[in-house]
Amino acid sequence: MLPSTYLTRTLTFALVTAAIHIGASARPAVAQQEEPPRRDFTIEVDNNNFHDATVYAVRGGLRLRLGFVSGFRSDTFKFRWPDGDLRIEIKLLAAGSYYTQVMSVDQGDELQLTILPNLHTLPPGTVF
Repeated sequence: MLPSTYLTRTLTFALVTAAIHIGASARPAVAQQEEPPRRDFTIEVDNNNFHDATVYAVRGGLRLRLGFVSGFRSDTFKFRWPDGDLRIEIKLLAAGSYYTQVMSVDQGDELQLTILPNLHTLPPGTVF
């Protein structure tokens, strides 16, 4: 290797390395958003509807699958959720999704949800 080629490669490597360091240090630091602490909750779901249901906890862009309840069955689910607002989405198999009103929850709350026998007759997206 010729000395000039070696020098050119060394300078190129040094310039690229310096550019990477300058670019990384010039970028503003991204502030870490602290997520609110999640708390344990329990929900008992009593499905009085013929259709099987998948139940979700929702708030803003957050959606957490809680579980599946067959038609005419009950089940209890434990889940972790930040204190504050909570809405339950009920997705009935072959019928659509339905939503509860927004409710305020605090650590240790035990929730009960009864899926109505005629829920599937309402338009999908109904809030009850």
